[in-house]
Parts: sequence; C-alpha cells; structure tokens
Amino acid sequence: MKNSSLPSQSIYRIRYARSDEVTDLQQIDLKSCELFEGTGLIDFGPNIKRAPLIPEENLRRGLGDRLLWVATDIKDTPIGFALCSHKPGSLYLDQVSVLPQYGQRGIGRELVNKTIQAAREHNYKSLSLSTFRDVAWNGKFYRGLGFKEIPRKKLTPWQLELEQLQTATMDISKRCFMHKSVKRLFF
Repeated sequence: MKNSSLPSQSIYRIRYARSDEVTDLQQIDLKSCELFEGTGLIDFGPNIKRAPLIPEENLRRGLGDRLLWVATDIKDTPIGFALCSHKPGSLYLDQVSVLPQYGQRGIGRELVNKTIQAAREHNYKSLSLSTFRDVAWNGKFYRGLGFKEIPRKKLTPWQLELEQLQTATMDISKRCFMHKSVKRLFF
C-alpha cells in the first residue's frame, strides 16, 4: 500500500554512498526494521532502537569496495541503501533498507538492480542473499526479481557460518539463502 502523504511519483536517484552518510544509513536500517516489530522473526531486545544493526566497519568496507549505494530524495538526503560484499563465488547482498515512508515506490527494486549490475561488473556468476522466506517484502520480493532459493544441502561454508551468526537475533528456521544468475551482457 502506498503512503498517501508522499507524491505518487517520488523523485529519487541512486548513487554511490559517501563516507559522511554512514550514520544516516545505520539510522535508515534501524527505521526499516520497524516493519518487523511484532512478527517474532527478529529479537527486538531493549537496545534495538539505539544500537546500529549494521556495523560501521561493514559500511566503510562497502564504501572502499564501491559496493554501497544510496537512494536519495530530491534534496540528496539518503532514504535507502544497498550494501554488498565479496564472498567466494558470489557477490553477496548484505542489506537493502528503505525508510518505511518511501516503501512501495520501486526504490528497493532499483537498489537491487544496482547490485545485480555490480555483480556483472565484478564478473560474478551470481548475486546471493539471505532473507526471510515468507515475508512479502523479503522472499516474495526477491522471487519477483528472479532470485531462487538455494537448497540447504548446497549452502557453502561461508553461508552456513553467516546463518550461525544470524541465530543470535533471528529465527533462522524462517530464513533462506537465495541467488540470481547474473550473466554478463557484453564480453
């Protein structure tokens, strides 16, 4: 459902993030997690509203690798972001977050498209991610973009390690790893 307090055709652009925006991106991630409150899928302990979910060093690594993009409004204020990292055999989509009031406007889709393009540019065969399987703005969203679930028996060691880390704050029985083939368009 679209937020009627915003124009139906919000103007935004996607660009590489800047180092002075890291704190803003952490706040966007915290705000976007509010969508999960009450679902029981993420452990919203007492500090969830104050503690950054994505460590600053991960965002700074994304900056250095040019794998961190922001969506900005007409005033160039960040309203969403996508962060990727290099993993063995795949570019990994660590996070896509969009401020809830800008949801359902295609911004998340454009951010994911930017990461698909990056996977091609880095000569990966696929883009992978971990997400909640049955949440509409997670698994269903990514399936609509052509991502397919990776069978558990085919998970790589780094994926199993990441899954183990996720057990501290998430119900991993409701999560899955997905991937999308990203063939290069030009040789």
